[in-house]
Amino acid sequence: MEKNYWNESFVPPEANEFLDVVTQEFAQSFEVKESFISDWLRHHNNSKGKWIRARLALASGGLLGLSSQTYIKWAVVCELIHSASLLHDDVCDEDSKRRGKTSLWKEFGVPAAVCTGDYLIAESFRKLTEIEQGWHQNILLKLLSCSVKEIIFGQSLDVSFNYLDINNTQLRKIAIEKTAPLIAMPMMGIFRCKELTEDECLALKEISNELGLAYQYLNDIENIVGYQQEASSDLFKGRPNLMAIKILKNLSNDDKKIIINQPTKLNDLISKKDFKESRNEISEILINAMTNIHRLPVIIQPVIESLKDEIHKRLKLV
Repeated sequence: MEKNYWNESFVPPEANEFLDVVTQEFAQSFEVKESFISDWLRHHNNSKGKWIRARLALASGGLLGLSSQTYIKWAVVCELIHSASLLHDDVCDEDSKRRGKTSLWKEFGVPAAVCTGDYLIAESFRKLTEIEQGWHQNILLKLLSCSVKEIIFGQSLDVSFNYLDINNTQLRKIAIEKTAPLIAMPMMGIFRCKELTEDECLALKEISNELGLAYQYLNDIENIVGYQQEASSDLFKGRPNLMAIKILKNLSNDDKKIIINQPTKLNDLISKKDFKESRNEISEILINAMTNIHRLPVIIQPVIESLKDEIHKRLKLV
């Protein structure tokens, strides 16, 4: 089998086989006649991602032998929902940067970002109607609806807590609910359409939960250092941040009183040791995620491994 690289991690060739078709259909969903929405979509689409969710759907669909028409459309749907979640997340977190560029709400205002995100959600549901096999439509419609609700529940918790008042259990729940559905959804859609066992589906969910936690922890570290975003914006705005919680746990009562009055002072207390320990904690989370990989079909396991390697690679950059 020829090696393909996704951020220097091996993934099966199926991950890229129809990627050009997905990107074309995704671009078509951004072509609207309404001028304002069109401008906002164009601005958002200028910030390119890595098409990870599309590749997850394509790889798992191709490897498990699902109809290519189904998994190509599903790959587009997953990318549309991911794009919508980024727009709404930036509004909720008041993040001024997205992938190193000005976020949509910062450039055009909150209403523009909300409307554009809503459009992308609506478009993702419309895209499901293009799937030719009706029973696949029904399966994926339910999964899409449930996944969107999970993401909303996680985001609602995220905006309801101040990081000074939250504990590790609550933060883990937020991280998993916000992030894990967007990892599980591309592959879970394929699993459900192929009628894999409940244990295989449960294993995928459990693995995705741990990977989601690792991704969120990594994102929180990147927020502290300002990787392609405003540095320490979580601290400035009192947002839950896994690394911030870790630092707070080890502070004296006097230092905690200072942070309560001046939250941004927490940034001055973070050391190289804290970064090292946080990286080690993420590595442990990834080890935990992989303990259930044997419960997945063998042919799918390299796809999951590629996600783990993606996180490891990004971890070396912060």
